[in-house]
Amino acid sequence: MTDRIKVVRESLKLSQREFGEKLGVSRDVISNIEYGRVQPKELFIRHLCQQYKVNEHWLKTGEGQMFDANPQETCKSDEAINIFKSLRPEFQDYALEQIKKLAELQDKT
Repeated sequence: MTDRIKVVRESLKLSQREFGEKLGVSRDVISNIEYGRVQPKELFIRHLCQQYKVNEHWLKTGEGQMFDANPQETCKSDEAINIFKSLRPEFQDYALEQIKKLAELQDKT
């Protein structure tokens, strides 16, 4: 499993530091896991899978797809949701209307 954790990190093009920051652990923790000096705890595994949309079955067994969803698509939608949440309610209404219009335009083409 430690090899697969490294594969996940590298496929996301993240350094050990960047990967660990999003998981709330240091670069040293990630390094120790990747080199097999420490076995990841179940809580860490679940958090990693949730944070990076990794298929937990694949992470534990190597079977199936690495990701539950395309990570780039997930990042875009997460970014859009975070921006939307930061808007004032009247701007949220406006943004939602614009998104609906874009969807309608896309359906027509």
